[in-house]
Amino acid sequence: MNIQPLTPGSTGPFSTTPSGGSSSSPILIVFLVILGLGTVTFGVLTVNFSNQASTAQKTLTQQKAVAAAAARDDQKKIDDINYTKVNESPFRAYTAPEEFGSFIVNFPKNWSSYAKEQSSGTQVSLALNPDFVRNTNGQDNTTAVRVMLITSTQEQYLNQYTATIKSGATKKTSITVSGQPAYDITGKFNGRKTIREVVVPIRDKVLVFSNESPQYASEFNSVLSQAKIIP
Repeated sequence: MNIQPLTPGSTGPFSTTPSGGSSSSPILIVFLVILGLGTVTFGVLTVNFSNQASTAQKTLTQQKAVAAAAARDDQKKIDDINYTKVNESPFRAYTAPEEFGSFIVNFPKNWSSYAKEQSSGTQVSLALNPDFVRNTNGQDNTTAVRVMLITSTQEQYLNQYTATIKSGATKKTSITVSGQPAYDITGKFNGRKTIREVVVPIRDKVLVFSNESPQYASEFNSVLSQAKIIP
């Protein structure tokens, strides 16, 4: 039997040289490095975006708070101005409902007032008086100023004064109230406490201002001059 000596680098049965190469190891290492870098980068970006979102939310919340505070301050200033005006003004106002023309009557703020509103006939009846507005046995006592919105045309309403105007018991003159043509009637009014009446035609209705007390003639003029009528 011939026994051949082993030479270095041979691949005999007792060789210690591995049969497979190690060329795949560097690729795995590179892959793991790239994966690690990607994970770190993603984590950094996530934290960064989260911080940016948190900062944006805080900024928005702060802006809303500042805007709300500014709005409250502006409203307070407006309320303070209105409060001052109300307390400086010696008058307060009655505003008729929209369906009755939204006319406005200003009168002394320390006067008593009573308003009755209904859909037909005398749609608005406003009584104004320095003292109580009294009603005795179903009849209103004398009032300084009475304002009535009546569903009657100008001609229909003024016809009742034709005879007294002809006789001289009453006198009718033309005036202007809130920029609207009106009629000022003075004299004796049969069966009534009225001493002066101002009639303002408004479309198919009339707005009537009455004075029943001569001692408040000046206040009556003031109420009349401050009335605001929408034609």
